[in-house]
Amino acid sequence: MQISSILDIVDGELLNSPSISFIYSIKTNVSKVKEGDLFIVRNKDDIQTAINNGAFALVLEDNHFITDNEIAWIKVKNINTSIIQLIRFKLAISDLEAYYCDEVTFDLLKIFANNSLKNIVFIPKNIDKLFKQIEDINHDDVIICSNKTILDKIYPNNKSFSNNNSFIKIENLVEHSLFECSFSFNDIYFQKIKIPSIYIKELISVYKFLDYEFDFSKLKSFTNFKPIFLDKSMNLLEFGRSDKFIICQKNIDLVKREISYIKTKYKYAKTLFITSSYLDILEINEQIILDNLENLKSMLKTSSFNAVYLINYNFDDVYDYLQKEEKPLTLF
Repeated sequence: MQISSILDIVDGELLNSPSISFIYSIKTNVSKVKEGDLFIVRNKDDIQTAINNGAFALVLEDNHFITDNEIAWIKVKNINTSIIQLIRFKLAISDLEAYYCDEVTFDLLKIFANNSLKNIVFIPKNIDKLFKQIEDINHDDVIICSNKTILDKIYPNNKSFSNNNSFIKIENLVEHSLFECSFSFNDIYFQKIKIPSIYIKELISVYKFLDYEFDFSKLKSFTNFKPIFLDKSMNLLEFGRSDKFIICQKNIDLVKREISYIKTKYKYAKTLFITSSYLDILEINEQIILDNLENLKSMLKTSSFNAVYLINYNFDDVYDYLQKEEKPLTLF
């Protein structure tokens, strides 16, 4: 790509008269910079490293002493805006399928996409990570993003993945537990699928999109409303082996929906709602504040409960914490 083209795309100001006139690719991670790259500067301390690694051009927000007049120094008003503009330009020449979807559908697609003949590219929320993926995008690829604002900026010609969810008709629903159900869809019977009934439509929409090529055992990687079963000593047990369990939800956008599900489907049991900070969607007296995960076991050992709904904590972090063996007390 020509330096003159980059200046037009990012509405940049060239601070010097470089001897080079083009770049090969764009990087946001200084450790990945190679000869011929354009490097987008967030931290001034990375500038010399990028130059040493062979950068042909730098994009930065502030004036900086020009230490190498051979390469291009490009000043812009806003780094984030410039990143968006560069990505949008690179994608504009492609005729892609692009979809916005909710976070649950996004998670399910990531779990099952490897089984599909479609080449699906998942757009991260962190725009800096996009450039590596963009280099490998082909004209027949499918872009999936859970942030509509980002997708609108980088590829405006997108569609809603979930538009047809309202037409998905689920029949013969049997809820074996909060976490497992059987149901029919299009005259196909799905028996004892390990997913809460609130997320069946998202599952089926992904199932349809991936042309019915599915390995349902992969749902073990789906952590939204996934239970961690415990014995009386707060040790881990296999699925369904206890009447005590923890559900973790880091995504605050899903909390209201899942709490409503618990209160409707599990209203005769005792549920503790534990959170790192007070939430408006629960009454103050319903919430227990936990400011440090390391205190969870001691809190639960002195509490009476069937279910714990743990808010603002990641499933993997909680599972790893509970899996750790407690060190026995010694006299020394």
